[in-house]
Amino acid sequence: MLALQITPKPPLSQWPQALAASEDQTRKAAVRALNKTARWLRTQVTRDTARSLDVKVGAVRPGLVLLRARNSRPEAGVALAKTAGVIKAAALGTPRQTARGVQVGRRHWDHAFLADMPNGHQGVFRRRGKARLPIQEVQLVVTGRMANVMEDLSDGPALRHFETLFQRELRYLSRVA
Repeated sequence: MLALQITPKPPLSQWPQALAASEDQTRKAAVRALNKTARWLRTQVTRDTARSLDVKVGAVRPGLVLLRARNSRPEAGVALAKTAGVIKAAALGTPRQTARGVQVGRRHWDHAFLADMPNGHQGVFRRRGKARLPIQEVQLVVTGRMANVMEDLSDGPALRHFETLFQRELRYLSRVA
């Protein structure tokens, strides 16, 4: 599983002295900022991956898992789910059978066909050989693109976003208390 982790350094116990806030306030602000940063990361990874593949965001988003921070474990992140590696062709839009194959949105697969499986799911399939069986479902592989986007975001934008959110949360908590 590929994961993008956000771990505050130095440890949260050393932050109150430097920030003139109580330990409880800094911990709470850090957890809130970590969770908001993780949600922002999930959104950015989803948007960038969907844009690069020219698919809907809703087809990419289920492949990402949000790992939330808690007071007891101040680490948050975004990870790829087990099903994140592929998007089934039928999830890209309404499939249409054509004389040459199947068209889904602007994509076209030659020699493919639509089939209803016994469990009720309709998919786009191709034969693996010349015989009737076995058949294989047509899928788009997205793992590599998601991993590239995660690496690009982890280099700097995620840390800058966390710093901004942490300052905002700490300012809010010190005003409210």
